[in-house]
Amino acid sequence: MNVKSKSNSRIRTKLATCISVQGARHHNLKNVNVSIPLHQLTVVTGLSGSGKSTLAFDTLYAEGQRRYVETFSPYTRQFLERMDKPAVDRIEGLPPAIAIQQRNSVKTSRSTVGTMTEIADHLKVLMPKISTLFCPKCDREIRPHSVVEIIAGIQKRGNGPWLVGFSVTVPESMKVELVLDELRSQGFHRLLHLQKVLRLDESIPESLKRERSVWVILDRVSVTDRVRFKESVERGLEFGKGVVLFREATELREEREIRYLNRWYCPD
Repeated sequence: MNVKSKSNSRIRTKLATCISVQGARHHNLKNVNVSIPLHQLTVVTGLSGSGKSTLAFDTLYAEGQRRYVETFSPYTRQFLERMDKPAVDRIEGLPPAIAIQQRNSVKTSRSTVGTMTEIADHLKVLMPKISTLFCPKCDREIRPHSVVEIIAGIQKRGNGPWLVGFSVTVPESMKVELVLDELRSQGFHRLLHLQKVLRLDESIPESLKRERSVWVILDRVSVTDRVRFKESVERGLEFGKGVVLFREATELREEREIRYLNRWYCPD
C-alpha cells in the first residue's frame, strides 16, 4: 500500500508539471507523443506542413477549450464556441486553453507596430504632458507664455520704459505703403525702423519701402504701470498673431529685441 501510494504521488507530480500528449493523429499528425512543460514558454517550430498548427490549435487548444466548456451548465454552453474532439489517444495535465489568432491586419504600407496596437494613440496624449519641445535650429526651448509670465520676464530685465509692439509681414505682391495705410486706418501711428521711431503721418524713408517686415509700436510704457502694460502685452499678442516684441526705449538696437510667444513655435 505504501509503495502504491508513493507511485501515485509521483504520477500526480509529473502530470502537474507538464502536458502529456499520447497518440496524436489529428490531420497530418502520425501518432505523435510529446510532453510540454507547464509554466514555461514553449515554441513549436518546423517545416511548412509538418503539423505545427495542428498540434497547437487543433489538438491542444481544441481539447483544452472543449474540456473547459464542459464544466459549464447546458444553458451556458449553448452560447459558447464548441470545438470537435481531436483525434488523440490521451492528453493529460492540460489546463483551460486560450488562443490568439494570427491575422494580417496591415491595411497600408504606412502601418507600424504603434498604429496597429493603438499605442501611438496613447503616446499622442502622453507626450505633450511629459515632453519638452526644442527648436531644431537654435536649440531653444519652445513653450507658450501666458501674459503673467511675459510681464514677470520683462520685469526681471528692468522696469523700462519699454517699447511694446508686433511685427507685420509685407506680402511680396504688396507695396509697403499699402500696409502702412492699413495700419494707419487701424489707429497705429508709430513704427520702429533702423533704431529710430517713425511716425506714420510723416514722410516714409526709402529704406522702409524696401522692407518686407514692419515693426509696429503699440505703446511706450513702464512695467510699474501694470494695468497699461498688461493691456499692451495682450494687444501685442493679438495683433502679432501670438508674438509680442519688446525693446528698451533707451536701447533700440535690433539685437536687444526680446520676443515672447503664446503659441507652440520658435520666436526666432
